[in-house]
Amino acid sequence: MKEVIFFSNGDPESAQTWSNVPKCFVDTLRKKGVVVHPVSLANESVQSIYDNFFRRVLKVLLSWYDEPRYYGYTWLHQWLGNRRVKKAVETWPQADYCFFINYGFYNRYSKIPSLLLSDWTDVISLRRRDKPVARFQKRFCRQQQEAIEQAEHVISIFPLCAEEMRHLYPTAHIHYLGGNVINDLSGEALQPEEILHRKKESRRILFVGKPDRYKESAIKLIEAVGLLRSQHEYADWELDIIGIGKGQLSFVPDYVHCHGFLHKDNPEECKKYYELLKGTKMIVNPTPKWAAYSSIIEAMYFYTPVVVSPFDDFVQEFGKEIGFGRYNKVFTGEGIAENVQAVIEATDYENLCCCAHSTVNDYTWDRYVDKILSLIQKS
Repeated sequence: MKEVIFFSNGDPESAQTWSNVPKCFVDTLRKKGVVVHPVSLANESVQSIYDNFFRRVLKVLLSWYDEPRYYGYTWLHQWLGNRRVKKAVETWPQADYCFFINYGFYNRYSKIPSLLLSDWTDVISLRRRDKPVARFQKRFCRQQQEAIEQAEHVISIFPLCAEEMRHLYPTAHIHYLGGNVINDLSGEALQPEEILHRKKESRRILFVGKPDRYKESAIKLIEAVGLLRSQHEYADWELDIIGIGKGQLSFVPDYVHCHGFLHKDNPEECKKYYELLKGTKMIVNPTPKWAAYSSIIEAMYFYTPVVVSPFDDFVQEFGKEIGFGRYNKVFTGEGIAENVQAVIEATDYENLCCCAHSTVNDYTWDRYVDKILSLIQKS
């Protein structure tokens, strides 16, 4: 493998694009000597017009269906994206492969083979949330099916999703490569002793999640920390929230610090993100069914115990019992507070930290890209 064209919905070299996945992938390929030509499938100016006008109109007209009307569902995105694919394969006809960090596109314009990598299809995502496929989503779901069935290789980063995809698309070449990846952009070598010391002394709890999916969980966690603070020995505990601004919550007590979305391509905000991560006692996201997986495993890499819901993909990967924190099975302030307190009072707290790190220590992009390149070489 010498040269690839790398497509994503957004700038592949930006840390803002899909949880840093494309950037980490591109950087690792280049470290291994692969020439990478990054291409964004999104037309930012067109998307801005859509998001600021048409999407708001559609939200009113289709108020009966509460799924967001993303630009990615539109025929315009498909048309403009395919034009960029065509132009790219004509510009770099010598490329060995086209890598797509989504399931919506593939190379239909030349003999350069396609590899698709993502988490799950929209059909599977909607099914998991007990949502029907709306009329405006059906065309995009057919587009995903075509891309998946025509690509040479399709990778899901989650085992359960790979299984579901094999049933949905029996003629496609679906893979799960084992493990996952830590999207670490700290730029620093780990200092275990320093991190462990800070965590043992810490009286702070961390939550990471965007408001569109995790706002309710943030509110429940604020309640849980309030319940803990009502006990004398926990009266000075505080909560840091990344991803949600103070103005996006109806009530923010003085023990809660909302940092909003921290952009990892901004040096100061990136540094702040990792300082919060290294200085927290634990990371908590009790959201049922799905709990910000990428931020959880990244926190684990930095020796952070977790309190999460036992959602299917997490249990499939790490087991019904975890040695690096607690599963939260009751989505109430009281239930969350009980599990948070259990981690605080754990006599083997340092072991929880070390277990968190060792569990995901091999989840590096270097190892994952080696698996991808090996898969291609074998085919």
